[in-house]
Amino acid sequence: MEFLQVDVFTETPYKGNPLAVFPRAGELTRRQMQAIAREMNLSETTFVTSAARDSYEVLIFTPGEELPFAGHPTIGTAWTLRHLGLISGDEVYQHSPAGPTSVKARGQRLWFARTGVATGDIEDTDPTAPRRIADALRLDVDALGLEARELGRSGLLRPAYSNAGLQQLMVPVKNLGALGACRPDAEILGEVSPEGAYCFTATGAGQARARGFFPDFNIPEDPATGSAAAALGLYLASRLGAVELSVTQGVEIGRPSLIRIEAEPGRVAVGGSCRMVLSGRLETLPE
Repeated sequence: MEFLQVDVFTETPYKGNPLAVFPRAGELTRRQMQAIAREMNLSETTFVTSAARDSYEVLIFTPGEELPFAGHPTIGTAWTLRHLGLISGDEVYQHSPAGPTSVKARGQRLWFARTGVATGDIEDTDPTAPRRIADALRLDVDALGLEARELGRSGLLRPAYSNAGLQQLMVPVKNLGALGACRPDAEILGEVSPEGAYCFTATGAGQARARGFFPDFNIPEDPATGSAAAALGLYLASRLGAVELSVTQGVEIGRPSLIRIEAEPGRVAVGGSCRMVLSGRLETLPE
């Protein structure tokens, strides 16, 4: 069975977040898909079970489990299918267990759109949450929180949950020093937030830097997390109104990625580029 590997959210090969795509995987069982994803050992591997001109069906696996939706697999899978000529047109629909997702081509980038919600600040309902989050990231509690003026807006941003297909914990931190100091304790983070944590700070108006930690998904740190970037857009739009943001992620692990976000309350679009790195063939399928 043939597959391709692409780097997502980058214009340069060997940067961004790598993704393995199996474009003709309709005969595989989920058990086989999980075994293959474990063998590929990337943050995600996708299996396309059917494709037509303007839509396709896909299943998404980490090395440890299946996901209903994920961001860089959406961009990377759509790009790969367009590259192979299995889908066409400037707008297609991805069908995954999280429901349909629109994917549009704009210039050299693909953009997926999702709807979703962001909750209020966690500390409003659990005053102990900031301390526990800080402990999980090995930060001082006063490192949490971000003045929105650093993004060109007004207000104070605090940790909260947001969901664009997967629930994600948004953790604003006060500066790049605090972001670089994050050293998650996997056990404590798993107790505080099994979904992991998406930590971010401002680097200028309309500019942010992020790190994604998802140890319960066997992803200690992710080079680029499209689903969390979508959740970040929903989170910011719920507090600041419509936003456009460029997010750099993966710098600390040598895989710099660039993610574009356009969001308004309740709706978000995430865009990025892809580059193909390799094509290959599985000589043996798992039982």
